[in-house]
Amino acid sequence: MLRAVNLLLLGKAKPRELVLCTFTEKAAYELRDRFSSAARKLGYTQDLSELKVSTIHGLCNRLITTHRHRTQLGSNYEVLDDLTQLLFIFDHLKEVAQPDQDGKYLGKWKTKWTAIEGLRDFFNKITEELVDPDALATAQHAFLRELGAAYNAYAKALASANRIDFAHLQKLVYELLEEPEIYEAVTKDVRYLMVDEYQDTNFIQEQILLKLADRTGNICVVGDEDQSLYRFRGATVRNILEFPGRVQKCEVIKLVTNYRSHRRIVDAYDRWMASSDWSNPGGVAFRYDKKIEPDLDAELSAPA
Repeated sequence: MLRAVNLLLLGKAKPRELVLCTFTEKAAYELRDRFSSAARKLGYTQDLSELKVSTIHGLCNRLITTHRHRTQLGSNYEVLDDLTQLLFIFDHLKEVAQPDQDGKYLGKWKTKWTAIEGLRDFFNKITEELVDPDALATAQHAFLRELGAAYNAYAKALASANRIDFAHLQKLVYELLEEPEIYEAVTKDVRYLMVDEYQDTNFIQEQILLKLADRTGNICVVGDEDQSLYRFRGATVRNILEFPGRVQKCEVIKLVTNYRSHRRIVDAYDRWMASSDWSNPGGVAFRYDKKIEPDLDAELSAPA
């Protein structure tokens, strides 16, 4: 946050040229408030209303709203959240997938609701990993062939209803960034990009972020591979571990002071993490080489 404030104070960027992304909407609201408070305290008096502080999904929605005329979406399109996406599949299940002669959906799920939840997870994974659903049609496994057909039916239903889920929202932004002429229009106001909780990004999110920053090369990410908890939602810790190799002239700064935990907790954690071998003979190590340290000043100043 202070890095972004410093960019404004030094005149290196205008508020509309800064993009700050974090993992949750709550964190984004808190970040915006803290940013505004810090900027005012340090004497920055210009309008901050054009500052872009949001989740990655929120950023994608903002970009689509601005560039909707470049897409197939109609006006007043609806973005489905996790719940409404499930309900949408429920309403269109007959179009997407039918039970087979054994009563199973795609030969895998026995009940309608488990099929809906399973299909949602696979659909999101296909979209976020940029898998070609048509390529699944030639797969040897029958389930994959049926899944590809179900995905295409789902995507067609979304388009007909003028709706889009979070995964397709990101894919649509990715596709816009792939078009050279559109790329310039989408990225012209992105000068500095800063991303928090980078260890929780997935494949397509990293592709979007790197493309947004490619024009200027100004991208700063913060994260902790030890706190990568969202693999079940498609996040990959490889994004932060391999980031230095994907960005030119990348400087790695290790923030190793723990301000929240007591020294004994930090020491026990360090010993436990050091007891494992994090090396990777096939590539980048599975963990940065680091030693976490407690905030001794806080302990010394704490009341007895």
